[in-house]
Amino acid sequence: AEEKKSVKKTWNNLFQSAVDSASAAAAASSSIPTLNEWIAIKGSTEGDVQISGKVTNHPTIDDGDAIVTSPLMDPSQAKERKIVSTSSGSRYRLGTPLTLPSSAASVDVNEAKNKFNQQKEERRQQILARARTSSESIPEITDQTLGNGRYILAGKAIPSVNGRSLIQTAYRSTPLGTATGEPLIIKISGNNEAMKREYDNYQRVSGGLKKGQFIRRKEFLLNAGKEMPGMSALIMQRGVDDVKAFMPKVGGKLEGPLLLDCAVTALRCMEALHGVRLVWNDLKTENFVVVEDERTGDISFRGIDLESCMPVKSNPVDFTPEACPPEFAKSFMTGEAESFALEYNYDVWSYGMFLYEISTGRGFFDGVSAEQITKKLPTFEPLVDNVPDPTLADLISKCLSITPRDRPSLARISKHPYFDGY
Repeated sequence: AEEKKSVKKTWNNLFQSAVDSASAAAAASSSIPTLNEWIAIKGSTEGDVQISGKVTNHPTIDDGDAIVTSPLMDPSQAKERKIVSTSSGSRYRLGTPLTLPSSAASVDVNEAKNKFNQQKEERRQQILARARTSSESIPEITDQTLGNGRYILAGKAIPSVNGRSLIQTAYRSTPLGTATGEPLIIKISGNNEAMKREYDNYQRVSGGLKKGQFIRRKEFLLNAGKEMPGMSALIMQRGVDDVKAFMPKVGGKLEGPLLLDCAVTALRCMEALHGVRLVWNDLKTENFVVVEDERTGDISFRGIDLESCMPVKSNPVDFTPEACPPEFAKSFMTGEAESFALEYNYDVWSYGMFLYEISTGRGFFDGVSAEQITKKLPTFEPLVDNVPDPTLADLISKCLSITPRDRPSLARISKHPYFDGY
């Protein structure tokens, strides 16, 4: 009897263990994001396979958002109801695959191509119209002047992103004291050394073989005039918005031609700076502005704010946590930031962060304090699964290589498949 009781107890324990294990497995399985309407696509590297589909149950991505995964560890597992693992460490359950139209269907290729291009242009015009409608109007002219009456100010001065200068709209003044010409932007600061450095950096780039796509400068006043003694002023072309402020007006992120144009503009600006041996040290969405052509209504992007640019191998005078690479954050945390030697790959990391933000509408560290960003960066592992374009996701992941020497040169970036045909 005792022996039977013991056997029964043993079986009960084994049964309960099996139940517990099954429950744990079910719980773990239910936490895995699911991809529906998915399709396997070729990656940018030979042999890579990625999955494009609509995700649900993801901890950070909204249900129904379309994503492209990183390359699969085992492409043979890309089947319905299978769980796949990616090279970035993510796991996804593959739900209902995308149903493609029958290959037997008769399609006029030229007609389809023309229709696609027409829809793309209509979408682009809708985006631009919405952006113009929501953009701020030109502020009213005031009775204040700058540069001993040379410029008439308009609206109110607002602090720059870093808080070290003021930005205000202005017009050139006629001899009669009336406003004339196009509205301009004046950057005003009491940090005359930094203002002079920014102006010199613009001049240095202008003298290089590659000019980049920077905002047009009108004039630099080391002495802003009797109206603002001890201040310097940089007068420039006026943009509609910076890119960070512009994105919510066009659907929350940049897409299609706008995304490509913005990515190319930032690349050209980096090429120009590196061509004269400068490291930008502050490449971010706030440092690109949207400029509208008054004749055609087309918009383009321009780089601004070269105040922090320093020669390669020199030490930084400033930094933005969201744009700085892990190796600099580590130096900052150990008290060695002032002796940190700037390299071109610093900007390449910033470019990867920039591309991620403009393509998804979200920065990796949105809502996180500067102090926390700096602490997180040394061990930060970027995931690019929610970048819609797998080719762009590949470029971003390369730029965000944790090891600085593994980041691509600008020459390699310009030859990346994402820029094919530009």
